[in-house]
Amino acid sequence: MVLSAIFKEVLLLSLMGSILALGILVIKAIFRQRLSAKFHYYIWILLVLRLILPIDIQSHISFLNFIPIEQKELDPHFIAEQYVPNIIPNSTITTGNEPSIEDNNALADTGIISAIFTYDIAAMLWIIGVSSILLYILCVNIMMMVKLKKCSVCEKEDLIGILEVGKSKLKINSKIKIIYSNSSKSPAVYGMIRPKILIPEELIDKLTPEEFRFVLSHELNHIKNKDLVVNTLLMIVKAIYWFNPLIWYSLNQVKQDCEVACDASVINTLKTEEVKKYGQTIINMLRLFSEKKSTTGTLGYASKDNKRRIIMITQFKKSSAICAVLALSLTIMVGCSSTIKPGSSDVSPNGNSDTTSSTPSVEETSQDEATQSNTTQGNISQESQSNTTQGNISQESQSNTTQDKTNKASVSKNNTAAISSNGDTQRKLLSSVMQLAKQGKIINSDFPVKTTIIDDVEKKLGTPDKVDWVPNAKGNYAVFSKDNVVFGFNKGSQIFEARSFDKKLNELSLSMVKEVFGTPAYDVKSNGEEIIGYVANSEFNILLVFPEPSKSNPDPVMDHYSVLYPKGTVNNMSNDPGRQW
Repeated sequence: MVLSAIFKEVLLLSLMGSILALGILVIKAIFRQRLSAKFHYYIWILLVLRLILPIDIQSHISFLNFIPIEQKELDPHFIAEQYVPNIIPNSTITTGNEPSIEDNNALADTGIISAIFTYDIAAMLWIIGVSSILLYILCVNIMMMVKLKKCSVCEKEDLIGILEVGKSKLKINSKIKIIYSNSSKSPAVYGMIRPKILIPEELIDKLTPEEFRFVLSHELNHIKNKDLVVNTLLMIVKAIYWFNPLIWYSLNQVKQDCEVACDASVINTLKTEEVKKYGQTIINMLRLFSEKKSTTGTLGYASKDNKRRIIMITQFKKSSAICAVLALSLTIMVGCSSTIKPGSSDVSPNGNSDTTSSTPSVEETSQDEATQSNTTQGNISQESQSNTTQGNISQESQSNTTQDKTNKASVSKNNTAAISSNGDTQRKLLSSVMQLAKQGKIINSDFPVKTTIIDDVEKKLGTPDKVDWVPNAKGNYAVFSKDNVVFGFNKGSQIFEARSFDKKLNELSLSMVKEVFGTPAYDVKSNGEEIIGYVANSEFNILLVFPEPSKSNPDPVMDHYSVLYPKGTVNNMSNDPGRQW
C-alpha cells in the first residue's frame, strides 16, 4: 500500500529528525549567550531540511549500524509474519477452504493480525491526524481573512508616516497596510503574499509615537526576513509529525527563536540609548495585555517568552566567531549522523569483495615495480650507451619487454584464479542446493518435505519459537530461530515447505543463481523482494528470495530460500488446487 510506504518513510525521518533536534537543543544549551540570536534561529534550518528532504547516505559510520541485523533476521515474529506471507501474492491465491477450529484459534493470534494490519492502520490514523490539523489551520485562516475584510484600515497620518519611514529604512517596496484588529491581543503581522500589520484598536491611544516606531519596526523585520513563510512551513511540518512531541517542542522553539532574532535585527538598527527603550516597550506591552491570545498563522510582538527576549536585549552582544563555527560544525556532524543510513558490508553481492578490492592494488603494485625496474634499466642503458653497441641495447630492451609481459601475465593469472575459485565455491553451493531440493531437503536441515511431519522436527529441535496460521501460504508455519529454519505444515501435520535462512546463502547473488540455474520458471516482485522459482523435479520446487534490485544494489544477494511440495497444499475437500509456487 502506497500510504503505508509513505508512513514508514515519515517514521524514519521522524527518528532521524528527533536525533538532530536533541543535538541542536544540547548545542544551543552549551553555547547559550556565546551565539547570536540569529544563529540560534537559523540553526534550526538543518532540522526543517532533515524533516522534509528524504536524503539517504550509505555509510558504515551510521549509529543505525549498532542495531543488530541478525536479531531481526532470526526473530520468530519477523520471519513468520514478514517473509512467509510474501511468498505468494494475494492476487494469485484462491482460498476456498475454511480453517478448522484450531486454525481459527491460530488466526486469532494477535501476532498475525498485527503483522497484517499494524502499518495499514497506523498509516490511516496518521493521515487522519495530518488531514485534521491541516483542515483546522485552513479553517482558522479562512475565518481570519473574513474577519479582516470587516476590519477598518488605519488612516492616521502619523502612524502611516512612521510605517513608510520604517519601510524605507529596511528597503521594503511592497504595499503594507495597518489594520485595526482585536483578533489578537498584541500587534502582529499576517499574510505571506499581501502582508498586513494587525494592531488592536485599543492600543492606539496607549502607546507613544516612539513606541509605535519600535513595534512597527519589529513587524517590518518579520516581513523583510520572510518569517511568515517559515512559520507556514513549520505549521505544515508540525501537522505531518503530529505524533512526535519532540518535533513539536523543537518547532515551537523555532518560533520563539524567530521572535528573539527579529528583536536582534531591530536592535542592530537602533542607537545605544534606544535599546533600553525598546526593552521597556516590550514590558509595557506585557502590562497592557497580560492575557495572551494568539492567532494561527500570525507572528506577534508580545508573547509568553518575553523574559528571554528582555534578557537578550539587556545582554545584547555579537557572538564569537569561533563559537559560531564550532557550534555549526557540531550541528552538521549530528545532522550527518542522523542522515546516514547503515551501509552494506564490505562483501560485494557476489561475495568477491576481498578478491575484487585487492586486485587493483596488486596489479598497480606490480606495474609500479615493473615500471621502476624498466626506468632503472633504461637509465643504466643511457649511461652505458657510449660504451656499448647497438646490439647490446636491443638485447636489453627485449629483456625489459619480456620481464614486463611476465609480470602482467602473472598478475592476470592470479586475479583470474581468485575470481574463478570464488565462483566455483558459489557454483558448488548452488549445486548442493539443487541436489538436496530433488530429495525435498534444504541445506541446513535433515528433514525432507512430504515424508516428514512436524512432530518429528519438534522431537529433535525442540518446541518452535512461534507457530502461525498463514492463509495465503496454505498452512501453519513453525519458526526455529536457533537453527535458521522455518517449516510449513498442513492440517495433517505433513511438512510441505522447508525454508532456510542459512548465512552461507548471503554468498549467492541473483545473477549467479540465474547463470547456474538458468531462466526461472517463476519470477515475481512483491513488497520489495524478487522471488524466483525453479522446478527441482516432478514433486518439488525451489523458491529463492532476494531484495528487489535497485540502482544502489543492482545484484542483491540471497536472503533465504525454500523447498516446496505443492501437492501438500491441495485441499481435496473443497477442490482447492493448492499452491503452485
